[in-house]
Amino acid sequence: MTSQPAHQPHPYLGGRTDVLRALAAWRSGAADAPGTVLLTGRPGSGRSHLLTGFLMLCDPEHRARIDLTVLDPATVPPAELPPPPVFGAAGLTAAQLLWLVADELGLGATRSQDVYTLLAHPQEQPVPVVVADVDRAGVLRSLDERARVAAEVLLPLAQAPGIRLLADVPQEQARWLAERLSPGDVLILDLDQEPWADPAALLLQARATVENPGLAAETARRADGPLVVQLVARSLLAVPEGVWEPAPTTVGEILDLHAERCGADELTLRRLLAPLALAGEGAELPFSLWEPLASAIAGRDLSRTFARAQHLLTPFFDVVEPGGSGEEPAVRLAHPAIADELRERFGGAVRETQRRIATALTAGLPAAPDRWAAASPYTRAQLVGHALEGGLLPELLAEPGFLLHAGQVPLRAAVEHLAATGTDLPALARTWLRLAPLFTRTEADPVLRAALLEHACHQDALPAPEFGIDLPWQTLWAHPLPGVGSVAAAVAPDGTPALVARIQEEDPRLVAYDARTGALLEAEAAEFLRPSQEQRAACPLRLSVGGDYVRIWEADGRQAAVFVSPGPLGGADTTPDGLVLLADSHGVSALRPTVTAA
Repeated sequence: MTSQPAHQPHPYLGGRTDVLRALAAWRSGAADAPGTVLLTGRPGSGRSHLLTGFLMLCDPEHRARIDLTVLDPATVPPAELPPPPVFGAAGLTAAQLLWLVADELGLGATRSQDVYTLLAHPQEQPVPVVVADVDRAGVLRSLDERARVAAEVLLPLAQAPGIRLLADVPQEQARWLAERLSPGDVLILDLDQEPWADPAALLLQARATVENPGLAAETARRADGPLVVQLVARSLLAVPEGVWEPAPTTVGEILDLHAERCGADELTLRRLLAPLALAGEGAELPFSLWEPLASAIAGRDLSRTFARAQHLLTPFFDVVEPGGSGEEPAVRLAHPAIADELRERFGGAVRETQRRIATALTAGLPAAPDRWAAASPYTRAQLVGHALEGGLLPELLAEPGFLLHAGQVPLRAAVEHLAATGTDLPALARTWLRLAPLFTRTEADPVLRAALLEHACHQDALPAPEFGIDLPWQTLWAHPLPGVGSVAAAVAPDGTPALVARIQEEDPRLVAYDARTGALLEAEAAEFLRPSQEQRAACPLRLSVGGDYVRIWEADGRQAAVFVSPGPLGGADTTPDGLVLLADSHGVSALRPTVTAA
């Protein structure tokens, strides 16, 4: 009697059979399979890699490239099931991720609370949902968005009777969720713990990447995860000679041992890698900034050390080739766990280190209103995170150009955090924060942001700042007017162009202002006349009015500007001489478009 041949491992994973069996059972929806599976492990444990390998088996296109006949049948999801929807949390806030899921599931909700209510409804057929990269959630690492994702997205999904959830989460969030779910409803697959750890797969990886058989076996025995094995192999490629004594267990140990093999001290290596570790979540650092920022962190010139450090640095970073002409190469750490290790070693010095980085990024900018327009793309995108952790953000918020050109999504997250923690914000920043949801929702460019911020400053009785940008309009005046429901152009008895607003009250009334100055006009409503058809025809502008926007057109059909409101518009109109009159939830205002300002 011949024994059955052993099944071959997953070609992308080289092992993890027990975990794949559990995941395939979850996907099949078997009666004894838990409704929620949490895939977890230490940073560098390979959970993202494993999830990718499992999803290959769920996707018909990838399945066709794999010889399924040699795999353990219990690791392969049923072929008749479609691929589950996968939601990547990387770079998203909890709110963004929640709405991404709600839209995909077709919940038809308009408020977050509606999403939770609809999720609580039983479903005839449970829907599988996969959430990946929770450890990389959020736009600013220091705000720890993954905790909010666990509380505001994963827990409601896990408790929803119509959802079967698979999530890739850090260990802390896995424990938090498990404490709030019934033990029979959740399965935690911790890749660092039995029975889900796979030392045989680690040995296969080491034998495939480390040429020395003895070192491969010792590395697999001591390493706390696949990342350490990978870094040992990369270290050997960079510096083949030398010995390991002993083989490293953690990412921190591989950093220290590699520095020793290169004849350098570990502090030098960590200082040189610090700019990559402290860059924004998933951000790529332009190569030209690497050495200057490392020198700023160290407080001394590291240019000569950096120039000689190729073999010292090579195992720990990857080069990102430019995506277009004129762009320079960028670099990033080989794995986020390296950043975690470096940041942890900084400890309480992270604030001072981030302050030095932020100062270095702004040092070369000219002292001019448009200086932020000249800042590098990295500075505009990532300075918010450096300045927030370095304690410099509040003073930057007083600069109009910074508010316009900084990345709006991270800036909103940072300013909301400062406001929630009681930081005293500059008045201009408070006005910007009122518009921040609009800026992040519409992805408005800096010119439109400047124009809308100029208008909002008038609404908040602030002086309009100097933006260093040619604006599409000038706000002549703005007045708060609660309850305004509509607005119309009119002519006062003495011929003054007027804005007449209708107040929606139990007893509606009209309020009139001088369209050019905003002065309150005292006259009976019947004395105000609407512009004649001839006067309207002679107006140099036309308007297209939507629920929250006004498009301003020149008479020949060219678009002159677009005004977008953070809330519903009450109405819009034009005076015969081309002023644009607006009503919104804040009140009434008048704009003079640039095309009519001659």
